[in-house]
Amino acid sequence: MEAWDGDRAARWVKQAEVLEAQLAPVADELFVAAQLAPGETVLDVGCGTGPTTHRAAAAVGVGGAVTGLDISAAMLQAAASVRTAEGAAPIEWLQVDAVEWSPPSSDFDVVLSRFGVMFFSDPVRAFANLAAATRPEGRLAIATWARRDDSPLFAVPFAAALGALGGDAIDVPDDAGPFSMPDVETITAVLEPAGWTDLRTEIHRLDMPYGGGLDPAGAASASLDFGPTRIVTADVDDKARADVVAAITNALANHVDARGHVVLSGTVLITTAKLGATRG
Repeated sequence: MEAWDGDRAARWVKQAEVLEAQLAPVADELFVAAQLAPGETVLDVGCGTGPTTHRAAAAVGVGGAVTGLDISAAMLQAAASVRTAEGAAPIEWLQVDAVEWSPPSSDFDVVLSRFGVMFFSDPVRAFANLAAATRPEGRLAIATWARRDDSPLFAVPFAAALGALGGDAIDVPDDAGPFSMPDVETITAVLEPAGWTDLRTEIHRLDMPYGGGLDPAGAASASLDFGPTRIVTADVDDKARADVVAAITNALANHVDARGHVVLSGTVLITTAKLGATRG
């Protein structure tokens, strides 16, 4: 709870708009897979500042209902401050850790998550709780990152940072944290014991505008606030930080579009599953 209600949450809230522009291609693929229908009830897990929650509310309409679940009070406050669109479903905001949650009923038609399920302290228990919140024959649709080095979005700035630090930085495993559900085998190992069946995973290589559309210098500075680059530069001095920014700026100069904006690809897994008609 503390990690997502401290500096980390504050950084995310501050840059929510540009991050959403960066991650919009992922949301597009996730919603294609989720196939939300008017009148459905949706649980958005790890909803953060709520962009996918509001999109789900628009998709299911006034006859539906949507709940955004997150552990961060700061993010939920930001999410709730956004006005619900006309014709959209009502939204409830729920601050809870999915691992510790005891759902009061099994009402949801769909469990949805864009990068909100990779940090569970006990993934099987969390996904079992999400299953308990879902009606029989309900659906799951989640987006998770592949391993760090499979996504230039992370690998390019991270490699440049390590080079600038002369190899003295702490290494960050490419299957930890946001990369903890990077393949079909890992996803299956946590979903099936939790009661989810008929798993299907599609791998997407998506081009993403870094920071929503930044030049190399701006993208390099932004990279120090997120992901593995943030971890290895957290405790460096000002000179080392400047060296890192310069190195990343140089590396990103090779990844710009016609407008001079940095565009890097990310490898994303979109997984769908369902519950059986009966449990147990």
